[in-house]
Amino acid sequence: MIISKTPLRISFFSGGSDMPEYYMKEDGAALSVTIDKFIYVMAHKTPHLGVKIMYDTIEEFPDVEQMQHAITRESLKHYDITSEITIASLADILAKGSGLGSSSAFTLGLVNCLVHQNKFESHYSREYLAQTAYYIERDLCKYPVGKQDQYASAYGGMNLFEFLKDNSVNIRPITYNRDIWCDLESRLLLVYSGRGRNANSILQKQASAMSQKDKFDLVRRSRDKAYVATRYLKENKLDDFGNLLHEAWLDKKAVATDITNDYFDEVYNRALEAGALGGKLLGAGGGGFFLFYVRPEDRENVIHSVTNGTTCKVYDFRFYEYGSRIATHC
Repeated sequence: MIISKTPLRISFFSGGSDMPEYYMKEDGAALSVTIDKFIYVMAHKTPHLGVKIMYDTIEEFPDVEQMQHAITRESLKHYDITSEITIASLADILAKGSGLGSSSAFTLGLVNCLVHQNKFESHYSREYLAQTAYYIERDLCKYPVGKQDQYASAYGGMNLFEFLKDNSVNIRPITYNRDIWCDLESRLLLVYSGRGRNANSILQKQASAMSQKDKFDLVRRSRDKAYVATRYLKENKLDDFGNLLHEAWLDKKAVATDITNDYFDEVYNRALEAGALGGKLLGAGGGGFFLFYVRPEDRENVIHSVTNGTTCKVYDFRFYEYGSRIATHC
């Protein structure tokens, strides 16, 4: 059995510029950080048996072609594995529709298992893992995803990713500064909205919207904020970083109507009225987790405001410096 441990991520700024609908016209960018919440994928050889996968449900078939779970099916086919394997996955938090990049983290963790079935030490680069996971999701499964989630989970830490028109990705790590990182952690509030969503349908609408000049311009503005936010972090201007989150959220929710609704707007406005400087629904929007920037003295007020009478729940977290790893091999 081999087990991979792959971190989820918080995306601060991107606006969808990691999608080919954007970066094939202009270079995109995203600022993100991985956190200490993980997707665990287990792969176990089961001689003389078919294919079995255990996640929210259990699928068991004589061969891979009948499997309904597209990411697992296409990953196994990509590596010419047609039978005699069991795949299982676990998550530290509610992963489905979270906005924390869980689908890409699962894909990357599965790839990491499949290429290391006979090896414990990694012989594959982080670039290989990210590219392969993206290829499986985008080209084989035909999901309208961008690139940032795969690269975030592969590389780990805080990074400014640049998505170039030649299809390459430039990785610019944000130098670890314990004082700044701890201060930023203490000012971020991760809140589950109580509602999931289908990210692919929202991403498809977002991709289609980029054919409109005004929507494309909104994504460009969010991309540019990734660079501004990087400068704010280096200069320790954390409150400016929080205000920038608010500006980016206003742009993001104007790109496609399904990104927000009355319930999410109410929760967001409650947070601002209680003292948050900014925030956003993570990932594609439409549900999952909120991220709020809150000064320490306002934290309890914001928590009370957003959880009182709603389905919201607060999750503690820390930044995590590493990408996907093989946790055990036996």
